[in-house]
Amino acid sequence: MTSATPRVGTDGPGARGRASGYSGDMSDQTPSEPTPGSVTPESVTPESVTPESVTPESVTPESVTPEAPAQWPAPPPGTPAQWPAAPPGTPAQWPAAPLAAPPPGVPAPAYYPPSSPTSTNAVIAFVLSILSWAVCPIIPAIVALVLAASAQKEIAAGQGRVQGGGLVTAAKIISWINIGFWAALLVIGAFFLVLAAVASAGGV
Repeated sequence: MTSATPRVGTDGPGARGRASGYSGDMSDQTPSEPTPGSVTPESVTPESVTPESVTPESVTPESVTPEAPAQWPAPPPGTPAQWPAAPPGTPAQWPAAPLAAPPPGVPAPAYYPPSSPTSTNAVIAFVLSILSWAVCPIIPAIVALVLAASAQKEIAAGQGRVQGGGLVTAAKIISWINIGFWAALLVIGAFFLVLAAVASAGGV
């Protein structure tokens, strides 16, 4: 009777391991590199991320979560609102001072619109009408009447933008009085000269 002698190295787990090249020792095997599909946001933790484990192929747009923008905490209730600080280089601007109100009982100053210019011809006509009484009669008065008529047309065309209507009226009145006065003197003098001539002729 022959006994079956077991063949060492041909059967059992060890034989299958040697046949497949597996020695049973895991210390000489290197960890496999992560693939793009194996990296997920849940599997990445601060302890598992090392400089050697992160490669350009393992990082995908889906695995990178954008960080939320920083938010300042809300101020507590009752805090007054604050304006944001001006950027660097902006000159400081002081707030405009409010207009001071007049004290009680004092009326506000009245507003006067700017005055319109006075006609030059009206002024000259008024001056000549006065000179007709002080220096030379009749001739300055006649010139004053001509300038007064020109000034009146200028004032009418200005439609309120040119003043001097009162000077024109005064120049006309003074000039006509001067002309009338000297004209009357001339007439009266001529009358007395005629009477004197007639009397002297009758006495002869």
